[in-house]
Amino acid sequence: MDNIVAIASCTAENWSPTIGDPTIWGWITVVIYASAAIISARTMQLAAFPAESATRERVFWALLALGLAFLAINKQLDLQTLLTTAGRCAAQIQGWYDARRSLQAGLIIGLLVFVVLGGVFFLILLRGTLRRSAIPLLGAMFVCGFVLVRAVGMHQVDAMIGMRLPAAFGSVKVNFLLEAPGPLIIMGWGLWLSRRNRRLQTNEG
Repeated sequence: MDNIVAIASCTAENWSPTIGDPTIWGWITVVIYASAAIISARTMQLAAFPAESATRERVFWALLALGLAFLAINKQLDLQTLLTTAGRCAAQIQGWYDARRSLQAGLIIGLLVFVVLGGVFFLILLRGTLRRSAIPLLGAMFVCGFVLVRAVGMHQVDAMIGMRLPAAFGSVKVNFLLEAPGPLIIMGWGLWLSRRNRRLQTNEG
């Protein structure tokens, strides 16, 4: 119990809630994630999936909506910084700070295994539906790839994705160019499925 209190106190001293990316590109990313989450939820409810795969496809789109909604919130809450600070405090207080690199490597490998297993799960879940689900699944892979890149947390990687393009390109961050494609792909395909559903209903009417 004393350790927990000490870790919590250390974390509170070294971390305070701030906006993770207060730039215009940061807020645009939040809007993209939130829009993709809303469209995914609507796709889950409204898209005309075949009866034999409807439940599985709706589960897929529901999971996309939940994941994207979390990322929209986390984009500015920056919860990974809180976790990193808490982990650093725990390492210092419990005496394993010198071994932190090995633990970080283990966590990254564990996250990679989790993503791979998640991909296998979705491929099994979406068997026979890839004509409709391959594109949003690709978008989800882009999202997971970006999360993995950020999870690595290497100084060189953070410096690279924090770079800005020249002013001629709107001074956009490399971070935005890597983060936005995934949710945009999911959003675009969800809109296409919804429009397709409306066309089918119109033709039936």
